Amino acid sequence: MKSSPRSVVEIDLKAVRRNVRKLRSGLVPGTRFLAAVKADGYGHGMWPVGRAAGEAGADGLAVASAEEAVRLRDEGFTGFLLMMGPLFERDQCLEMAHREVDVAIVSKEHALLLAEASRQRPVRVHLKVDTGMNRQGVAPAFVPAFLDLATRHPGLQVKGVMTHFAAAPEDPSSVEFQMRRFLPAVEAVKAAYPKAIAHAANSAATMCHPSTHLDMVRCGIAVYGLSPFGGDALAEGLSPVLAWRSVVALVRAVPRGEGVGYGLTWRAASDTHVALVALGYADGVFRALGNTGVVLIGGRRYPMVGRVSMDSFAVEVGPRPAVRAGDRVTLIGCDGDDRITAEEVAKLAGTINYEITCSVSLGRAERRCLD
Repeated sequence: MKSSPRSVVEIDLKAVRRNVRKLRSGLVPGTRFLAAVKADGYGHGMWPVGRAAGEAGADGLAVASAEEAVRLRDEGFTGFLLMMGPLFERDQCLEMAHREVDVAIVSKEHALLLAEASRQRPVRVHLKVDTGMNRQGVAPAFVPAFLDLATRHPGLQVKGVMTHFAAAPEDPSSVEFQMRRFLPAVEAVKAAYPKAIAHAANSAATMCHPSTHLDMVRCGIAVYGLSPFGGDALAEGLSPVLAWRSVVALVRAVPRGEGVGYGLTWRAASDTHVALVALGYADGVFRALGNTGVVLIGGRRYPMVGRVSMDSFAVEVGPRPAVRAGDRVTLIGCDGDDRITAEEVAKLAGTINYEITCSVSLGRAERRCLD
């Protein structure tokens, strides 16, 4: 049987390159650029995006798990790779060392685990200092104890010191506050390890806070042409990378007063037609978009009506529809002179653009990289 994808996710690798070049052009001279490709490249494809970012001048890639790091190495990435999440087993530590992956130390216990593993094989580490996000990282007060630990375990190769901003898009004062906590840790680590690199800036800080660039920035969301501020990415000089498309499965008449979908939450105000799209929340179409979302068909906007089901949703196409089965449906991206952005979908669904692209189920879609 010939396979027919429920939807197609188009990834514009030229846009990835434009975004990386744009972001790098605003860096303080001498600052390195790290592209975050965790969560399968925010739903865009970890390896295709990582490769394109490198072609545009990225100095390395960042992931969140040992499994992601191994996958990138297996796919042929030989450059600087930072694993930012926790490790849970000694074998994982040794595998990261074997694969020449730099590892972020995210807790005291994590530091001890890596120190013990380093007795068997040297491991490259970056000390993550928690400066106010209270998620991952060691307290600033732990820095002297860590440096003592590293002295006693020479296999613990200290290559960097890092932190992460909690509210760079929303609260510029929080960035300044966290930097005041971070810089003494940077000074202490660099006094012991002069070649260690300091890094803190995410996409929002990279774009708006040059004082945070330090030795390296770590950009994620902006690499994908998505706004770190939830606004208009195009107005911010970014090029959206992802488009998501499907097709109309069928068109049917709905008489006035009849309802559509589970719960009959929408009823036709007059005789009309609806087009069924064979995508639902199992594919990443948020249920919250029922009676709220929009799609593009033939360059025109149509409202999503009724509840989003597991495998389908409906759009109203009017009493004399120009829409036919097989017509292309755009959930995210351009069609004609109009565009639906991930930011727009996120606002309608009550979430953020990160979650929109990460939720597209590539197990039920086909990814096509455009170059």
